[in-house]
Amino acid sequence: MIKVTKPQSHKVISLILLFSVCCFLSSILTAYAVDIEPMRLEYSLKAGKTYSGSFTINNSSNFAVDVLADTGEYRYIFSEGMIPPDGKIGKLPSCRKWLQFEKTEFSLYPGQSIEVPFTIKVPGDAAQEHLCAVIFDEKITPDKTTDEQKTGNVQVRVIPRFSVPVYISIEDKGRISAEIKEISVMPEPQTKGVTLNITLKNTGTSHIRPYGTLVVLNQNGDVIKNLPIGKSLPLFPGYQVTIPVICPKLPIGNYSAVATVEISKDAIIQKKASFAFKGIEW
Repeated sequence: MIKVTKPQSHKVISLILLFSVCCFLSSILTAYAVDIEPMRLEYSLKAGKTYSGSFTINNSSNFAVDVLADTGEYRYIFSEGMIPPDGKIGKLPSCRKWLQFEKTEFSLYPGQSIEVPFTIKVPGDAAQEHLCAVIFDEKITPDKTTDEQKTGNVQVRVIPRFSVPVYISIEDKGRISAEIKEISVMPEPQTKGVTLNITLKNTGTSHIRPYGTLVVLNQNGDVIKNLPIGKSLPLFPGYQVTIPVICPKLPIGNYSAVATVEISKDAIIQKKASFAFKGIEW
């Protein structure tokens, strides 16, 4: 009796493709060789003045690397609940030309750490918050390509890039202000509770990073939940954001929620809302 075996070519092809993808990914994925500090610059500066600062670059790898420094425009990143003024993303003024490096290319041997000085020259007529980015690119000398690599492999080089956001507000001309527009409630079947959506609007002239707590009280005024309001991405002037806070395992009943939001070291805002929870079927 002759046993017939089905062809297995499709499995072989799948293994070859999987191996090829793994090799391709290993050729493009690379680790950062350097560490940059700080990773964010936030200043309140006087108009018409010049300031100095520095970055620390540390090469934590076991090979030498060159680092290129430059300035670029700020790259806006918005959360899902972010709403721009009038429904349009409005870019704040740029301070790219304010920041200058004495030197823009640096060579670091393994384990070396260097200071990279810069200056910020604020124009005399500056009156509102300005943004930009400082960009650091790693530059590694490419290896020589062998004949075998020329005929059989494709190499893709990835240049690691750090983008450091810069926020400059003008001293004595900025205003930190915000308001909680509303606290809305939605049932949350998965947690058998509710999601409390806090809508916050920046009514000032500088960006804020709001965070705080949301306290849920029962009809007797007893605190039954004390929930954190996570720090959001930068909220720019005129923008508003809806921050969801999940309140799980909530019994049916009448409640009130008090949101306490810190918008700066010296400013806190609050809002209270009442709601009735009828269960996950409502």
